[in-house]
Amino acid sequence: MQKALLDLKNQICKIHKENSITDEEFSIFAENTTVALMAGGESSRFRSVPSSENTNKNSYKLPNDDTMIEMTIRMYRDAGIKNFVALVYHKSETIMDLLGDGSSMGVKITYSHDPEHPVGKGGAVLNALVNGSIPENHNLIVHNPDDVILDYEGSFPRDIIAGHIEGTKSGSVATVVVVEETPYAYTGMQIIDNKVTNIEMYPMIPIPTHIGVTLFSPDAFLYFRELFDLTKKSDFEMVLFPKLSSENKLYAVSIPENNWLAVNTLKAYNDLVKRLEIKREQ
Repeated sequence: MQKALLDLKNQICKIHKENSITDEEFSIFAENTTVALMAGGESSRFRSVPSSENTNKNSYKLPNDDTMIEMTIRMYRDAGIKNFVALVYHKSETIMDLLGDGSSMGVKITYSHDPEHPVGKGGAVLNALVNGSIPENHNLIVHNPDDVILDYEGSFPRDIIAGHIEGTKSGSVATVVVVEETPYAYTGMQIIDNKVTNIEMYPMIPIPTHIGVTLFSPDAFLYFRELFDLTKKSDFEMVLFPKLSSENKLYAVSIPENNWLAVNTLKAYNDLVKRLEIKREQ
């Protein structure tokens, strides 16, 4: 089974990792970048977490009194990026009360509210472009705060920006951040002529998976205006990514699988709490 999975990986995932960036290049990029924090969803799967029903999950207080959205902001702030916009809808007041204008964290935070109905990730970005929350001349990093980056060696923002800049040199206008494989949530089996010949518990499936972080150059904003509107709910993964891929304008950079945790269920929440506890004890 492992050989078959390795063969599959070699067929569908070839990512170069030698991207680098000078301090000057990064500084220029950072000064002209806005980080959009996706914080508008109702997060129905997260409601199994005790006492989470009255808050947006990104502002939900962890046992260490931290929140996922604050963790995300600090990661980019510490790398030198200071401009943020929170794209909000569900329980938006809990996000706004927590973050304010960002001055307490040494950053600038503005807010873009979905219209009277949720418009999805694609619509939320379009709405922020229309109302000016995302400057038309800025680079954009869209990050779902519940896609938590943990124990990353080096600087996550610097590495993904280096990859994005490399991608723009070949004509790309957007860069997806992926892990190259993810664990299968069940018992994996190899079956030949109805006989189970091999069993792997939670095998790693070598299919690149988007981790909820995407970088956009200003040239990508035209696509948002062409492909999305504010009358319906639509996500850019389903609409924009296939369009950019067909035009050879979508780049990818990868990070190790163990540095990403998608916190959208009680199990994932408990995993996050455990990992934060281990980090605190180290």
